[in-house]
Amino acid sequence: MHQNILNKNKFVVMKVRQVLIFKSSVKTKDKKNFLMQLVKTHLPQIQGATVDLDDEDAIFRIETEECSIDYLTNFLHGHGIQVDFLDRFVVT
Repeated sequence: MHQNILNKNKFVVMKVRQVLIFKSSVKTKDKKNFLMQLVKTHLPQIQGATVDLDDEDAIFRIETEECSIDYLTNFLHGHGIQVDFLDRFVVT
């Protein structure tokens, strides 16, 4: 999510930190570790990520300013991890 403002006749894009929440197919500790390694290695635009294995929906949360939902969903699907977008919150 970006906010656009006009600043002294220049177009400026302001990044907005947000938390994206997904239902995931991650059900084991090994799969969680694999997901976290993928995020750490290949998705530098994600500042933080968690997976709640105790939740029946294996909720996956990320904090980002740049990562699009479509990109993340497609990237993880390509690595055998299904995620379904649930919600988004702006962090202030």
